[in-house]
Amino acid sequence: MNKTNNLTQLKSATATLIVPLYILATFTTSSAEVPKTAVIHYASDPGVRLLLGATDSMVAKPGQRMQQYKDAVGVPGSKKSLSRLSLPNPTHNKIGALVQAGPAPVSSVYTFPCKVSGSVYFGWRKQGGSCSHGLWVVPVASQLHSSKVPSLASKNTHSATASKNLRQAQAVSNLVKYYCSTVTTSKIDQWITSAGLPSLETACQEASQKCEETTGSKCLVASLGDWSVNDPNLAVSMQCGSNQSSVISARTRQGNGSLIDRLLLEITQMSQAVKGINCAASIYHPNEVIVSPSNDELTLIQTNDNGGNVEINVLVGSVNIVSVGRTSGFKVNKGFRYSLGENKPTPLDCDRIFKSQPVQEFLNTANWPQEVTGELQSYRSGFCKSPERPTDNGTGPVIDIIFPRGGGGGGGGGGSQTTPGVGSP
Repeated sequence: MNKTNNLTQLKSATATLIVPLYILATFTTSSAEVPKTAVIHYASDPGVRLLLGATDSMVAKPGQRMQQYKDAVGVPGSKKSLSRLSLPNPTHNKIGALVQAGPAPVSSVYTFPCKVSGSVYFGWRKQGGSCSHGLWVVPVASQLHSSKVPSLASKNTHSATASKNLRQAQAVSNLVKYYCSTVTTSKIDQWITSAGLPSLETACQEASQKCEETTGSKCLVASLGDWSVNDPNLAVSMQCGSNQSSVISARTRQGNGSLIDRLLLEITQMSQAVKGINCAASIYHPNEVIVSPSNDELTLIQTNDNGGNVEINVLVGSVNIVSVGRTSGFKVNKGFRYSLGENKPTPLDCDRIFKSQPVQEFLNTANWPQEVTGELQSYRSGFCKSPERPTDNGTGPVIDIIFPRGGGGGGGGGGSQTTPGVGSP
């Protein structure tokens, strides 16, 4: 299979699922907005492709923009292939995130607006940063699997009539549902999530309208996505802002794609019961993670794919990670790596990573717009150092959380629960 076909497959496939859950997590208060566009600044070679819609693929070039949900830049696995992009934040009239995909032995993909796979460097912050409610990190291997949505082409091979084709097309489209979360810019305790809609535009229009009617203020799209009703298991999370840096626990329940609407309703009620602020939903597969800055410091991570297993290297700042294995969400400090499924983060060789070609490419001010020179210098000065690793093994504090009894449904009773920064799942 050639590189172009390989990257095209990365565009639309879904993952094999294992364990369901729905989560409520809280993080530092912020009014986050999904970016409205992503701009390509550099593409190393013709193998770097811009993927638009379901089928269009072209050579990526500087100045090209991604503005539609699931537009993507794919970088083939090689020692030299890479692409650099920025995500402007229109609310703050500045660049909200810096992205570098590759170089790496595996294919790397940035999918608009907030999804990455393979080896991707992603730099952003909580306040004024694009994707600050969460960066969706997925394994490369899972994207190579065939989609759970039935292939229309294979079903139509022996089709005899146009009406049958139309019925099949409608059946396929009905398998996919969309969700959208909006938050207010002025009243930090207000938020609306609409789910189960037939299109992303409809979901965001409904959520924005309800949010603005309820609050009387402008509302921003904080998260969006889709799911298939045929998915056997899904992870559903609700990430909320808070004046504290603590993390509220989760509950786990068996579910599938056909139950997501109900699970989202339950987790919304759970979020309201604990007075969640600016909550935004995420629906993802159990072999994926959601990563967000833990505070307003500049944050730089590198994502890796180790045989289909997601890894997060925290190079600058600290992050909160929500995953199936860590249902409460947890904090990882700079200088540590989190591998999905492991019990605790492991130390990084920061000095070696700092000297590597990909990092030096990312930190080179000549490779980016002039307006981010100061941020790049801060990334350089704040980069983790091997002899000065944090003494807490990269974990957050242990926090006792009191759940309202009977709130939100799900397995397990109410009462006091201990939420480790990193501990046994």
